[in-house]
Amino acid sequence: MNLKEALNLREQEIITVIGAGGKTSLINKLASSINSKKILISTTTKIYVPPKELYDNMYILDSAKYKKCEKERVVIVGSYINLDNKIIGLDFYDLDKIKGDFDVLLIEGDGSKRKKLKGWNINEPVVYPKTTKVIGVLDITSYDMCINDKNIHRLKEFEKLTNTKNKVTIENMVDIVINKNGMFKNINCEKILLINKVETKKHLDIAKNLINSINKHEHNIKIIYGSILNDLFYCV
Repeated sequence: MNLKEALNLREQEIITVIGAGGKTSLINKLASSINSKKILISTTTKIYVPPKELYDNMYILDSAKYKKCEKERVVIVGSYINLDNKIIGLDFYDLDKIKGDFDVLLIEGDGSKRKKLKGWNINEPVVYPKTTKVIGVLDITSYDMCINDKNIHRLKEFEKLTNTKNKVTIENMVDIVINKNGMFKNINCEKILLINKVETKKHLDIAKNLINSINKHEHNIKIIYGSILNDLFYCV
């Protein structure tokens, strides 16, 4: 099934996307595939300015007052743009004020500096309390990757979380998902693990091994696996 079908989207969804290895691609894919809906793209942390073809308008609150416009389907709203060309996100109060103008909210809830894996500091992820679904993205191609600063964002936090300093194992990935200080820390709404980049037989086998290992310990997380690039997914 495609991504929209796999996620089983309902009316008035507020989706926060966390993790590493495809968050931005996931948000962009959803924004382009959800038809006949008004969509807000924003962040509670910071995101790179998306390509112009992705959205109909962008409101940066320190330079332009947000206003509802019925003709705009995809709208980006942020607080300001910093010197790194990143949109600094909205606080919960600002999201409360504008959420009623949209059918779907797509919110990025943590950063990964475009690395394949990450650890979480004490303040992450930053999840809007009215979120209905949290999607945690996990890059299956990070399996057997060297654990270092080049590959992993917040390396020290990752090492504490996984208790390892060598190469990424299935056990490390399980820790990322189910550890109380990991990906779904303090999440109280529907939790979805999206295992991304499952595009070869090798990575399919690794993904199935990972899923079996997670299911031995955790049954309250919906798992889907597949490829955001190819928009092809399977539900567990």
